[in-house]
Amino acid sequence: MFRIADILVILFFLVISIVLIFKPYGYEAKKILLVIEQDSFYIPYKEGEYNLYSKVKDLYGKEHPAYKSIDYTIKDNKLRVIHSDCANQVCVNTPAISKCGEAVICAPNKVAFIIDCQNILKGSK
Repeated sequence: MFRIADILVILFFLVISIVLIFKPYGYEAKKILLVIEQDSFYIPYKEGEYNLYSKVKDLYGKEHPAYKSIDYTIKDNKLRVIHSDCANQVCVNTPAISKCGEAVICAPNKVAFIIDCQNILKGSK
């Protein structure tokens, strides 16, 4: 026969299992995987207007040479390329992206912006 303590332990593990199945992590941290020709690195996903005309700082403060004629903006949590010197303007005409895994690619300039989300446990760095 089950005791009250046994039932409480079973309920505790059942609730923990359900929580871990449906929401295993605390929050998502978005960042941008910037691919320039054969180099790739992560840059911050924060509001503002940016360009790739000179060196670009990654998440860790290291500078990477970009020297591409591309302007992009992050507004209302959406990334959009607003200027490119390429002829076909596909990247400029691509709708704004905001979801994990979405990308904007400028093939003539050999540049790609990919939204990367990494789940981070609360309290960890």
